[in-house]
Amino acid sequence: MGSDHVLGEILDCAAEELRGQGIDVVRGPAQPPPARTLYAPHEWDHYFGRAGAILVSSRTLLPRPVLAAAPRLRGVVFGSIGCDSCDLDAATELGIIVANGATPQNADSMAEAVVMLAVALLLELPDKQRRFARMAARRPPRSITSRMLAGRTLGLVGFGRTAQAVVRRLAGWDLAEIRVHTRRPDPVRWPQVRFVGLGELLAESDVVSVHVPATDQTRGMIGAPELAAMKPGSVLINTARGGIVDEEALARVLGEGHLAGAAIDTYLQEPPPPDHPLRGVNTVIGTDHVIGHTREMFDSLAPAAVDNVTAILAGRLPRYVCNPDVIARWQARHGRSDPASS
Repeated sequence: MGSDHVLGEILDCAAEELRGQGIDVVRGPAQPPPARTLYAPHEWDHYFGRAGAILVSSRTLLPRPVLAAAPRLRGVVFGSIGCDSCDLDAATELGIIVANGATPQNADSMAEAVVMLAVALLLELPDKQRRFARMAARRPPRSITSRMLAGRTLGLVGFGRTAQAVVRRLAGWDLAEIRVHTRRPDPVRWPQVRFVGLGELLAESDVVSVHVPATDQTRGMIGAPELAAMKPGSVLINTARGGIVDEEALARVLGEGHLAGAAIDTYLQEPPPPDHPLRGVNTVIGTDHVIGHTREMFDSLAPAAVDNVTAILAGRLPRYVCNPDVIARWQARHGRSDPASS
């Protein structure tokens, strides 16, 4: 079991509960922020040699060699929703199930944050806050450029739990259209959205919100060409993962006035350095990977982690599976045959 400067309290609570259930818990070393833990080969046997399950944060790196060096490992559990630090393809090939903290409170908190950011950007909240701080006079009506979300087109890049929760929350907001780009379109289940290609979404959306995980396929997905292809005057939101949006290119197009604003919560380097190009852009709402953090979300994580770990050790499917392609193989190797395993 890992340690973490952000999720430390969650992991501590989970460790206490697991020990209370008679499960042997071995804690890994604590790392100072913002370091990511990569276990050395001589540590693999100590921490993972006897492990049936591993509970870590997204700052613990689990590449193929680490996973392959754990002969008894049934599953990896992440204490929060991020699981991109684990080689999911390797885990699937090795028959290791990966679960995370994708609780309803997690997705719903982020969805509320995305709706808030969309409205704040269109209403030009950063400019209004600066003018208030400077005690500047109100802008005359003829110069106001703030816009309503009603009547606009929202584009969602990716359509996981958070993006779906955004759609549900915007029912009744009278948007012109919600467009979605995803590898798995489902128009039967989601008739209220229109599934389109990325190019069409970028060119015709007033608000673009990113909701894809960080993978080899998505890193750099919104680069300089894609930002230039966005609708003039539109706004961009990234609460997903750093590296998906080219941050330097985004700073340029904002400085040129092509985009009206951006809300960025995740960065390639976290925390972003003092000289990060987006820090000095007046039309940016910048936060440090905390925008969707709520009391409800954090209160849901430790119970979910405990539930995932105990399920894996008992041969039951964990509630929040990140690599569903492994399920059939995993159940054949580890699953219980009694009705309680379903």
